[in-house]
Amino acid sequence: MKKILLAMFVVALCASCASKKQTPLAQNPGYQRVAIEVPCAEAGFDDAAYFRGTGTSTAVNQQNARRAALQQAKAMVREKLGGFVQGLSTDYSRNVTGEAAASKVQSLIEGEFATLVERELNDAEQICEKGFVLQDGLFEYWIGIQIPKQKLVDDLTSRLDANEELEIEFNREEFRKFAEDKMKRMQEAKK
Repeated sequence: MKKILLAMFVVALCASCASKKQTPLAQNPGYQRVAIEVPCAEAGFDDAAYFRGTGTSTAVNQQNARRAALQQAKAMVREKLGGFVQGLSTDYSRNVTGEAAASKVQSLIEGEFATLVERELNDAEQICEKGFVLQDGLFEYWIGIQIPKQKLVDDLTSRLDANEELEIEFNREEFRKFAEDKMKRMQEAKK
């Protein structure tokens, strides 16, 4: 009896493995690509004047979906700014201050920038917000934000200028030049 049950189980298992699930493409051989609309898509691309980011979230609660989408947009901008400031601090500290003070200056710039970025993200301009109620009752939100590049550089320059530890090493105009060149190179690389 056990052998018969085992044989039936093996046959059923093999039969289930042999059947293939049909994907929508396999079920419809004439399937065409269909473009989908991505809400706030234009709000996710940086330009010469702004760092931008978009976020999306789906939740049971409308406010939670909105809050999570905003946090994702901020995380996207934070990530972009992290790469920007790391490259900027490295370039500036090595080329202006010399190798001896480079790591100290780089560390100070990155520390000041981290504080500034959080403040700027809290004040970021919201340029797009779209909310939807899905068929299953969930809420979906899309949010786009932006931070002006020039204001960011001006604020960072002011903070670094006021930093007593950088008093000897910091050259305001040279730093501004490095920051603007870095933003220009980033923008050109996207073209």
